[in-house]
Amino acid sequence: MDRSGDPILTAWAAECVAHALAQFPDFADEAAEQAVSAAKRWAGGDAAALDACRDAAFEAHLSARALTEAGYQALATCVRAASNAAASADETDLAEVAADYCLEALTLNSAPCEQQFTGEAERRWQWEQLPEPYRAQLFDAEPPQPGPAACAI
Repeated sequence: MDRSGDPILTAWAAECVAHALAQFPDFADEAAEQAVSAAKRWAGGDAAALDACRDAAFEAHLSARALTEAGYQALATCVRAASNAAASADETDLAEVAADYCLEALTLNSAPCEQQFTGEAERRWQWEQLPEPYRAQLFDAEPPQPGPAACAI
């Protein structure tokens, strides 16, 4: 099958999701991990992984729905990001959607006094991971370094 997505953006989306999933160490989600793996394989040139991306995106979507129903909103949002990262092999715009879901998941998983810092730090991290030629395509401007966290534990 033809490549219809952008391998660079799919790889970036998969890295964003892997980074976000690492913030949920006690809640491994097999469907999300499969989606990230399939996206990375496809982005790495494995054309046969396109069908795996489609299947994994669907399974991750179902997992996200189940997690939402169980009340795990932040994790569900992160798993939804994985679904979009895998689906970006077919639809390039979904890579940006995946990154946005990662940002939302990490913000939801933060204490209220940490949400602004977490969001700014994640957006900056995402920008730094994206190859230079793609930055203007997805970002209006370079995200600033995050300010200090608002609360101390």
